[in-house]
Amino acid sequence: MQFRVKDDGTAVHVSLEGQLNFAANEDFQALLGQLNNFKNRKVVFEMSGLSHIDSVGLGLLYIAREDLAEGGSSISLVNPRDNVFRMLELTEAHKTFEIKR
Repeated sequence: MQFRVKDDGTAVHVSLEGQLNFAANEDFQALLGQLNNFKNRKVVFEMSGLSHIDSVGLGLLYIAREDLAEGGSSISLVNPRDNVFRMLELTEAHKTFEIKR
C-alpha cells in the first residue's frame, strides 16, 4: 500500500493505492503517525486507487477511526472501487463510516 497526504486547509485528504491488508500494516501505522498531527479535522480517505481490502485492512480503518476520534477528527471514505465497496457493504461499514461513491 502506498499513500499520499494532502492538507487543503479544510480537510486532510489521504489517497490510498494498492492493497489494504496485513502486508500494509507498517505503512498504515506510519500513515496514522502523520494523521495524528491533525486535530479536529475531517480526514477523507480517497479509495479509488485501492485495488483490494480484506478483513485486516478493514480493521486498520477502524483503528484509524478510533485513533483520530481521540484528537477530535472524523473520517469519510470516498470513491471505493466496486470490489472494495462490496467488502464495506458486506461488513456493514456504512454504519460506522461515512462512505461516498
